[in-house]
Amino acid sequence: MSKQSKNTRQEIIEAARNEFLTHGFEGTRLHNIADHIGVTKAMIHYYFNTKKELFEHVYKQSVQVIFEDLNDVLSKDVPLFKKIELLIENSLEKADESPRVLAFVITEISRKPDWLQPIFEDQVSLQVTTFEEELSGAAANYEIASVSVQDLLMNIFSLCYYPVVAGPIHESLFGIENAASEKGFSQKRKGVILDTILNWLTA
Repeated sequence: MSKQSKNTRQEIIEAARNEFLTHGFEGTRLHNIADHIGVTKAMIHYYFNTKKELFEHVYKQSVQVIFEDLNDVLSKDVPLFKKIELLIENSLEKADESPRVLAFVITEISRKPDWLQPIFEDQVSLQVTTFEEELSGAAANYEIASVSVQDLLMNIFSLCYYPVVAGPIHESLFGIENAASEKGFSQKRKGVILDTILNWLTA
């Protein structure tokens, strides 16, 4: 593939990402993508046979943006509580850096689980065996309550991701104008989230 072809393909992907993140699969039109970068729909079809194929490419990339380095954190050789702190930091960082991508990944898979869940699972395969053993060992030593790795990770993800995804709801409920869209909004909650998780584990 020539450099020009690679550039055109990447321009299509970037324009498509913006359209899909804004309008979702159903609301996106290929002609809008084409018009945005000054190409024809035929040019889009040269690189991607269908809108569905283009969407899947963007969705896979989006899932990777949010979850690609979770296994790196889970495998770190650090004390358990430090690892939990790093997991929270990683999740908050993703929420702060890519709030639209995070909302897109969650919203679209909720709308189309039969289609997108297999794609998600193909992109993300959490390696939790070591982390699970660390939790079990800490529980056996009465350092923490006995909890499943699934419950712990779901609590972390919920506390880190929900405030960003539900930003407009919080703006309406609490009168916090555009709070979730502010740079660093999620990181400001790190202490609250870490205390919530550790208090739950050690209660």
